[in-house]
Amino acid sequence: MIKEYMEKNTAEMVRRLSELVAIPGVFEDTSSKGAPFGKNIRRSLEYVLNMGQQMGFQVKNYDGYAGEITAGKGSRMIGILCHTDVVSAGEGWNTEPFDPVEKDGKLYGRGTSDDKGPLVASLFAMKYLADNQMIPEDACLRMIVGTDEEESWRCIRYYLDHAETLPQVSVVPDANFPLLYCEKGLLDFDLTSAETSDEKAEIQIVELKGGRSRNIVPDEASCLLKCEDPEKTAENLELPEQVTVEIADGFLKLSVRGISTHCMSPEKGFNAVSCLLETLGQFGEKLSHASYMKQFHQAVGMDYDGARLGCAMEDPAGVLTFNVGTVNMDENGRILLQCNIRYPASVEYSDIRELLERQLKKYGFLYNEIDYLAPVYHKKDSSLIRCLMSAYQEVTGDMDTEPMAIGGATYARALPNAVAFGPLFPYEEELAHEANEFLSIDSFQKMTEIFVKGLHKLMTEYR
Repeated sequence: MIKEYMEKNTAEMVRRLSELVAIPGVFEDTSSKGAPFGKNIRRSLEYVLNMGQQMGFQVKNYDGYAGEITAGKGSRMIGILCHTDVVSAGEGWNTEPFDPVEKDGKLYGRGTSDDKGPLVASLFAMKYLADNQMIPEDACLRMIVGTDEEESWRCIRYYLDHAETLPQVSVVPDANFPLLYCEKGLLDFDLTSAETSDEKAEIQIVELKGGRSRNIVPDEASCLLKCEDPEKTAENLELPEQVTVEIADGFLKLSVRGISTHCMSPEKGFNAVSCLLETLGQFGEKLSHASYMKQFHQAVGMDYDGARLGCAMEDPAGVLTFNVGTVNMDENGRILLQCNIRYPASVEYSDIRELLERQLKKYGFLYNEIDYLAPVYHKKDSSLIRCLMSAYQEVTGDMDTEPMAIGGATYARALPNAVAFGPLFPYEEELAHEANEFLSIDSFQKMTEIFVKGLHKLMTEYR
């Protein structure tokens, strides 16, 4: 029956996903009533809730912060946590990121895989179970729709403060198949320095900027330098191939083109911000921020594992990753870095924070913590893991791929007894937060079938 359902509904699923992707739900720092994260994110949430209502489900809007879509009336609640917001498009697309294009069996667009495609697949899985009377009388399915997952999770915190009932167990289709048994700990923090600029230096930084978010490896960074002879100053630089130089309105401008990727795997990208700061360090004492560049080189440099800082560590679930996501300079010449660390699940929060603060202080940096998310860990032989693994294996026939551990932060951290379950298959490349993000139609169909199987098992077999 599920195969027939997919054949009949795939075109409608693609249409729904295309319409949702066309809404550029990127965070906007313009809060208003019902739209705490901007009008486009509100539009995305309203579109999803309307789709759920049209399917015959009960829906509820939590003041634009989050939404609920509920199928069934039982008290034993199975949660599905998704989000409608997306990261900004960035550069390097071959198509328009918010004008989805289907070609060669793939739908291209920002959010197709993270997380709008899995959201639509989950909704159609809920509809299949409801239409075929496969939701037991004592159970219900509740999709919780977040709107600020890519930024600071204020959406889910608001929901937790206002929801009357929370699911007993939940899945989060925002990671990998077969599932994640472990997610690393996460620290968001800002770095400043007590060092001030030297106004008498030969070369003055008058503008410094780069990056889009602390959870993305930056693909661009630039600065404007004021100096007596820009052309001669540029001749003394040894430039990496990613750096270009030009004279703009009498200033020396350095621009860096990096490679963007999710900060959980920074080794896949090239950090434009770090490269720019390292390049500026070549000016030595002639630069207005010479001391700062020296500190940065000693503490961070181009490393993405915290090695220079003395924070490199790993356990069976993975290594620590360190990402410098953005750089800006204020009117007083102080440089601000927005950073993210993903650390092994076996490490205590208090230990990693103490180590970071101590090491950064040695190099003259001031640590300001913005957010902290504890690791997620489930035993591989727990009943929840075994239940969802069997659903994946029965649909795919893949008996070899083991549960995974990653550095990504999913909503599985937000609720107790939650597991990230899909949507990326083991043979697929991770394109979340990258240019040319796409979702294959075949994967779209297959994940829907897995969600049907997994949700049904949670309702009927898991206790």
